[in-house]
Amino acid sequence: MIRKALLFTMALVFTQFVSAQTIEELKTQKGEKDAAIAALQAESDALKTKIDEFPGWKIGGVGTVGFNINTNNNWFALGNPNSASNGIGLGFVGYANNDQPKYFWRNGLNINLNRLSTKSDKDNDATRSVALSDLLDFSSLYGYKLSDNLAISAEVKWLSSLVEFEANGDGVIDDKYPLSLNNPGQLVASAGITWTPITDLVVLIHPLGYQKNWPGEFISSPGAKIGATYTKEIVPGVKWNSSLSAFIPYTSGADVNHVDADDVALRTVSYGGGDLVNWVWNNGFSFTVWKGIGVGVNLGLRGDQQIADKGRLISAADPATADLSDNPLQSFFNLGLSYGF
Repeated sequence: MIRKALLFTMALVFTQFVSAQTIEELKTQKGEKDAAIAALQAESDALKTKIDEFPGWKIGGVGTVGFNINTNNNWFALGNPNSASNGIGLGFVGYANNDQPKYFWRNGLNINLNRLSTKSDKDNDATRSVALSDLLDFSSLYGYKLSDNLAISAEVKWLSSLVEFEANGDGVIDDKYPLSLNNPGQLVASAGITWTPITDLVVLIHPLGYQKNWPGEFISSPGAKIGATYTKEIVPGVKWNSSLSAFIPYTSGADVNHVDADDVALRTVSYGGGDLVNWVWNNGFSFTVWKGIGVGVNLGLRGDQQIADKGRLISAADPATADLSDNPLQSFFNLGLSYGF
């Protein structure tokens, strides 16, 4: 009996020794494979850098779709127990850039459209919805290189609305969205110099420019355009596309008679030169999870006194007493499923 127990103990110890030895060998082999993978990844990253720096067209973009649905049936905690709501957000940030030894041509497009159905009352067969935000931002920049980092350049940039909506007597926006460009809109043509300190960052300073503003009562003027764009995969799987631009008018200002969609006068507002300075900063982020599919975020910020004033006058109960003392920060945010290429 003692002999059998001793043999069993020796067999168990031997098995554990062999097992431990095998595990250590497997860990060693795994470490060698990990080191080989890291070396191959470094070589792949180096090749990608060379591809990115090679002259020619580089095209990419990120599309984002956010969607939510909510339905209530006999949920009497609500004022409308039989109701439904849904929202959808669409966003796209894309670029097409061509970098050659003597010149470059950079094009960018940013589209954002958010729609929310605020209430669908099934008992009364009534539906109302609002457009939360809409934006079309297109830019095209051409430059002739004086050096590796400096160029003479010219740009055309267009900012526009996408859809039209009108408020009814209850202050709720009807569920109709015909295409409506330049309501409001801006077209800026400018020329000057462009500085490219690194491959992914472009800074422009254009002292010669003109900004055309829509609707017709808005002030258009000559001025200076400054801005910067940045497009980069900041960490593996995370891309960032950013565009910042500002226009500084040379005009001293004027009075604007704001009108509604039916050309009915709302209110006359006086603007100084500083009131006409406007800027916009659009950002698109994408977090790749699998084969280009992931999570996308679009964020836009804007400052424009004329656009803010007209929007507040249209929505005000009494345009004559509406508070137009500040230039509020305008913003939009969209989060959803994304696909990048």
